[in-house]
Amino acid sequence: STRPKERCLTMGDSKQTLDEFIELVVERKMREADVSDGSRVPHGSSKHVKDLESRISSLVQWRDKQKRGSEARANYSRLISRLKGELSSARRAAMKAKGK
Repeated sequence: STRPKERCLTMGDSKQTLDEFIELVVERKMREADVSDGSRVPHGSSKHVKDLESRISSLVQWRDKQKRGSEARANYSRLISRLKGELSSARRAAMKAKGK
């Protein structure tokens, strides 16, 4: 036959695809975060947000003790920037959760 070969999804393939999709959605909804006391809390929970704010505040204090232009100060600044990004993500997750 001269027909192009097509990939046919079997019932097993589509069920596996659906299962993977559901697992991804559930994982995203159930995302957790490690906090300073060693526990795991829901991403965006008030405990998660407060922990991030506390970590950022502490790092800012340590950064400000370093000489301007030093590698140590730059390292602290990078850490602070990453945590601020995580804080923004956590706050967005909290706002979405409130909206539901």
